[in-house]
Amino acid sequence: MSLASTRALQMEPLVTDSDGQPKGILHRVGTYIHLFVVLGLLLPVVIYLGMMSSVGWRIPSFSVNGVFAFVAKPSQDVMLYASPTSKNFFASTGGNYDVLLKPWRDYLADRQRQYKEITDPSQLKNLDAGVLILPSAVALNDEEKADILAFRARGGAVLSTWAAGSRTGRGEWGGWSFLEKMGAKVVGELAPDSDANHLIVNGESPVSHTLPAGRRLFLSRVSESYLRMQGEGIAARFMNWARIPDEDHLDEGAVLYSETTPQAGRSVVFAFAESAWASNPTLAYLLIDDSMKWLQREPTMVRAAWPNGKLAANAIEMDTEQGFPNALNFSSMLESIDYPTTFFVLTSVGKTYPDALKQLARGHEVGYHGDIHIGFKDQPVDMQEQRIKVMMADMASVLGDTHSMVGFRAPTEGYDETTEKLLQRAGLRYHVADPNRTEDRLPKMAKLEGVDAENDLVVLPRTQRDDINLYWEKLPVEQLSSALRAEARLVLENGALGLLSVHTQNFAVDSALYKALPAYLLYLKQRRETMWLASTGQVADWWRQRERFQVETHYSGKRLLLEVSVVGKSPVKGGTLMVMLPQKDLLPSVQATKTWENVKPVIQRIDAYRAVIIFPTLNPGNYAYQITFNPV
Repeated sequence: MSLASTRALQMEPLVTDSDGQPKGILHRVGTYIHLFVVLGLLLPVVIYLGMMSSVGWRIPSFSVNGVFAFVAKPSQDVMLYASPTSKNFFASTGGNYDVLLKPWRDYLADRQRQYKEITDPSQLKNLDAGVLILPSAVALNDEEKADILAFRARGGAVLSTWAAGSRTGRGEWGGWSFLEKMGAKVVGELAPDSDANHLIVNGESPVSHTLPAGRRLFLSRVSESYLRMQGEGIAARFMNWARIPDEDHLDEGAVLYSETTPQAGRSVVFAFAESAWASNPTLAYLLIDDSMKWLQREPTMVRAAWPNGKLAANAIEMDTEQGFPNALNFSSMLESIDYPTTFFVLTSVGKTYPDALKQLARGHEVGYHGDIHIGFKDQPVDMQEQRIKVMMADMASVLGDTHSMVGFRAPTEGYDETTEKLLQRAGLRYHVADPNRTEDRLPKMAKLEGVDAENDLVVLPRTQRDDINLYWEKLPVEQLSSALRAEARLVLENGALGLLSVHTQNFAVDSALYKALPAYLLYLKQRRETMWLASTGQVADWWRQRERFQVETHYSGKRLLLEVSVVGKSPVKGGTLMVMLPQKDLLPSVQATKTWENVKPVIQRIDAYRAVIIFPTLNPGNYAYQITFNPV
């Protein structure tokens, strides 16, 4: 001990009690002993919680307003409620409730899920957590409804189908108030003769994230009507095969999801009965899988369709044939909003307008539309091969070097498997195809035999009505512009590729499309933050990059482990993961598990239920991260 400290102790006044006797150590700290006891108890707890948080446990956090932020607990329990009230109601109308229960029993057996089937309404009172399935429980008495709503208020999740709770315990009409409390407002029914007999799903939504954007699910014609619903979140809509939006019903959905508060459980409502999918359950099972994960608050991550956190992509291309000079007007219109586009040139026509063709090539992507306006489909191999050589020679005769021209659009959308093989062999790397090519609204790889992913042919399906389709509808300019905007809105909500094809012969300055397009372009420009406006070549380039951006997730205890691999020889730029959050606004934290990795992704909130993790640039290699979720 130093001299200075010794003197300080000697000079310190002695602490005594009322009798003048020195106080012991416990007397001296008596005022603070309660604080020491509390700290002694809290310190190990804080250390323990810190350790658990570091390995991915979700724990309450102390917020700035001095209260613990609630983090909802997930549960894997599944209960199938076979309501005796509904069973009696169906029997009274000559029906059999087991017909609607069976698809769920089949699904749960197929997925090998443990579940409990409840037939006694009194058991509803004792449910604490998990997912309660209500299979078309049309008739529910007041006590059943109250117990189900109380279960949800306690944190339980509910998956409800069709007209649940719309009738009373006596089978009388009771209205839609029960479904409204589940987050679904019924606004009507589809007409019996409606052609909207497909379920069109939104890609990367909380309850349809493994289904590709715009995927069609055919629904069987059944006696149970399809309901039109509005709600907080929409994951799918009733639409026709062509996915033509009904502008009067854009706010309605067929699959809805909701989470009112963190303390209350989540709900998913299907606006159709089980009989609609019973004959073709494969795709319906995937939708149910995704719904169950979200209801059970299982954080889920998928490779996003689009780069840099964009939610959809939109491309406009022109088939440049008769009326070739109209392409210059189209070019000027798109350049006004800095929108890159592609001109597919019918080369027998294009070479007769060399100056116009050169001007298009200076500012935009140029691709091939064949040599003459006859489709390639079913033509002999040698004829197709010769035509491809002719169109490439035609283009080179005007533009010289054509090595950068890698896109093709078959005249009359006529092509076959032979065409695709010959295109790839000739050095072309993508083609714009007809809407029939896929059931989705996304690009796809041709998967040609013997061709690696970096050189495979990308197929871009035309996903919107083209100008010829719209021409035959004879819409006035205002309605035509409105129809185009409705298609773009649906593309964005689907998370899809919107691809509009325009023909030069239909783009004269006095045409309806020429007059309607500026309002459509303005609509797209205003949504540039979330929608990627790209040329068809840029979309194809990204899709090929995306093939090399590979993702796997694993669960270990309560940790979500992410493994990212970039294959090939070049970096992937803008690779994005879409994350389905276990609770509203519970954003992910990302930490590299290898200390030498310094690639830090960007995290962005998309909405209350989703966030994206963006990797601006990833070089070839393998990367590993740990994902945790923290209240905001």
